[in-house]
Amino acid sequence: MLETTETSVPIVSLPDAEGAEVNVLDGRTRIMVRPDQVNGAYAILEQVIPPGKGPPLHVHRHETEVFYIVEGTFEFRVAGDTLVVGPGANVLGPRDIPHTFRNVGETPGRLVLTIIPGRFGNYFIEVDAVKDHDRETIKALTGKYDVEILE
Repeated sequence: MLETTETSVPIVSLPDAEGAEVNVLDGRTRIMVRPDQVNGAYAILEQVIPPGKGPPLHVHRHETEVFYIVEGTFEFRVAGDTLVVGPGANVLGPRDIPHTFRNVGETPGRLVLTIIPGRFGNYFIEVDAVKDHDRETIKALTGKYDVEILE
């Protein structure tokens, strides 16, 4: 029996591809693999996070997030544990477990985020269109993806 995969063609994401970059957390997010390219199996994003920035404490009901630190120093809170990590570290934020991160360095940090399954990757595209960091609109948008903001 032949196995099927999420995609039968290679996916190449170039840094300067039009429409591939959105603004999130006052930084830049490059969408490297969109969920619709891989039948929703995952999404892969590269994020550049300014010093002091990161998402509020939250919990996903359907997704696991895998963070790979490329540059910078980040503080992660996952399931009540707090850890500070730098380049080469990999941190897993499992579904149903509260987590957050913050760039604790003095320069922008860069990480690669893999979201499994990938539907929540679309959130980053949608939140880019929210004007003036409207907290209520953002909270409603996270609710659409069954993600609960805890702080």
